[in-house]
Amino acid sequence: MPAPRDPRAEPCWVDLLTSDMEGSAQFYAQLFGWEIRRNAPDTDEGYAEVYLNGSMVTDFIANDPDSEVPDCWTTYLNVTDVHAAAYATKLHGGKVYLKPIEVPGQGTMAIIGDPAGTGVGLFQAFAPAGTATSRAPGTRIWNELHTKHFEPVARFYREALGWNLSPVSDTDEFRYHTYGQGPEAVAGIFDISGYPDSKSGWRAYFAVADTDETVALADRLGGTVIHEPHDSYFGRMAVLGDVTGAEFAVICPPKG
Repeated sequence: MPAPRDPRAEPCWVDLLTSDMEGSAQFYAQLFGWEIRRNAPDTDEGYAEVYLNGSMVTDFIANDPDSEVPDCWTTYLNVTDVHAAAYATKLHGGKVYLKPIEVPGQGTMAIIGDPAGTGVGLFQAFAPAGTATSRAPGTRIWNELHTKHFEPVARFYREALGWNLSPVSDTDEFRYHTYGQGPEAVAGIFDISGYPDSKSGWRAYFAVADTDETVALADRLGGTVIHEPHDSYFGRMAVLGDVTGAEFAVICPPKG
């Protein structure tokens, strides 16, 4: 997990919790061109580092067969003090699922939940580095939280983590706020209370060169198409499930 640069509690990393390491490795290697390295020094069989063009882009963690947590992509937010952020989480109505623990040589992490129970990671790095996305195909490009409890959850992110939220739309039909404005936005919160079939949780978006081709390939590789490709102001996007059902989104951003 690379260290973040700017201590703004913005998304800095994602990783995959999976019950099928080999199946997930084959699926994403063919879908995004990722190189999955399962023999990294000082690691066990339940962990794999994932690279694209020589740069680490994510990692895979084996899901405990006895765990009640479904396979999923986890979003992490950078913080300057993970212990203070965990305390603020409890102070403002959230939960601490995993108390701060040290990741050797990298930093300190924790897993918290907002007042609606949706989990997200926190990461305090030992050394500074960048958090910006590259927009290159196969890399993380955006993260957003889908929630059916918009007001208390938005208030939690403002008060516990210092988010300055800006409304893109604020109607009952479509309520979407971003952390930061316009090109400076780094994450979003989407009110899905009007979409009964939608699933709450953090969603990771990965950039692709062609959304339709990527969706067709995912289907051939044994994934599922949750939302067919469609155009938006931000580019052509789709929502997919991988071979174990972990959901993620792909998007071809507009040129320029």
